[in-house]
Amino acid sequence: MNETESDDSCRESFNFTNSLGIKKQKFEQDGLMIKNEGKLSIFQKICFAVGGLPYQMCGNALGLFISPFLLEVSQIRPKQVSVILFSGRGWDAVTDPLIGFFVNRTNTRFGKLRPWILFPVPFAIFCYIMIWYVPDISRSSKTIWYLVFYCFFQTFLSCLHVPYTSLTMYLTPDQAERDSATGYRMVFEVLGVLLAAVIQGIMISIYGSTVNCDVTTLNLKSTTPFPYNDSSLISNNLNDDSDTNKLSEGYLISASIMSLIYLICCLTTFFGTKEMKDVITDHNKEFFKSFKSVFSHKSYITLLLAFLFNSLAVQLVQSNLALFCKYTVDAGDQYQYLIIVLLVSSILSLPLWQYLMIKLGKKTTYAVGLILLIPNLFVLLYIENTIWLLYIVCVISGMGIAVNFLLPWSMLPDVIDEFMIKSGERKESIFYSFYVFFTKLASGVAVAASALVLEFSGYIDCPDGCCKQPISISLALRMLIVPGPIVLLLLSLIFIWKHPIDENRRRDLKERLYEIRHNQF
Repeated sequence: MNETESDDSCRESFNFTNSLGIKKQKFEQDGLMIKNEGKLSIFQKICFAVGGLPYQMCGNALGLFISPFLLEVSQIRPKQVSVILFSGRGWDAVTDPLIGFFVNRTNTRFGKLRPWILFPVPFAIFCYIMIWYVPDISRSSKTIWYLVFYCFFQTFLSCLHVPYTSLTMYLTPDQAERDSATGYRMVFEVLGVLLAAVIQGIMISIYGSTVNCDVTTLNLKSTTPFPYNDSSLISNNLNDDSDTNKLSEGYLISASIMSLIYLICCLTTFFGTKEMKDVITDHNKEFFKSFKSVFSHKSYITLLLAFLFNSLAVQLVQSNLALFCKYTVDAGDQYQYLIIVLLVSSILSLPLWQYLMIKLGKKTTYAVGLILLIPNLFVLLYIENTIWLLYIVCVISGMGIAVNFLLPWSMLPDVIDEFMIKSGERKESIFYSFYVFFTKLASGVAVAASALVLEFSGYIDCPDGCCKQPISISLALRMLIVPGPIVLLLLSLIFIWKHPIDENRRRDLKERLYEIRHNQF
């Protein structure tokens, strides 16, 4: 941003500065505005951070296990599974922005955001458990059952995550403290992903059965790809009703455990945090004008697109990694261990990225993290049965994925600060609602695109698990997790480069907001 634009922004903010001084004095007298420069204790940061765990834990449990559950345990058709999952994304496109708008209009004695974190909890828990329950009804009725509870759970999950992420702006006005709180939050969010994989994986291993590929036979010399009626590709491990019932029980137990964790985390965040009321408030409450003002803000658009393409790249790899391990590099039995290594690497590298963010700046650190992923993905294009190399790739990938967790969410508060200076209004709930929606959108688009590619590549539909797939599937999986994500990462880097808020601009924003809040123009 040039000096002329900065001067214009200064004049715009001056118009409402006089009223801000009066509000500031009242808030300080009432104890609602932080006087000690916005410093947060470690306890406050941890209480805030644990609130991010439920979204990642439940969201990733659904992302990793909902398809095999619906196909193998509930035994509904793949076409019906697609209807459920894609309808859920369409539902999110409507509900997430609406939730952001209503959160922005909320004002209670408990705060603006904290009531939203607590009130949907019992409804979310009920819907989540019902998603993993197998009702004794017809297949078409099951489709309606899962569609309803899946959509409602996504709505209640957004009722938590939109105000929770917006709470970052209400913890403190201090940029460094917000970045630190976001770093704590990302540790717990990665931990949530790890818990989803571990809890659900343990329950499935205890209550489920596995495909015995040692007893299957395969005619590799056949001149045609694997025939669709070749029974040697299918293991009837779930044909027995008792096995299915046991596995269903395992899914319900894991859902109950995660529901208890969900409740504890939300209670901790509600009672362990306090909202700071600011002298800058939202004057424009109209729906369409609010969204127009948000999407007219250039900094938000560039950051949102960088985040979208980055998330699409990560989701493409994540959604196909299990199939890649099983059918391309013959390491299906190593998948859970690879995921754990990847997530532990992410957690351990977060302090490093936090340090680099301070030393190099947010834009530069974000770009470095994405660039790190590109050569690492190229290795997957040529890797065969070298398991140790696959573990090295997961360690480096975990470090790169940590950037996707930390940097976009650390950069968004700076965009909102700039918006507040320009407009004199707060609309952080709307800003964060589209961030949440784009996270879900990336997951949905990645699954949809992957399914189409695999369908046209000749994927064999095995309800009870296949040991092999055509060679064309192996090639398709390599294409899905290498060229596609690399192109998306390059697009993300372009928008990061065009993002106008650098470290100099951040310092300017910090000074301007300090002057506005302390009425020193």
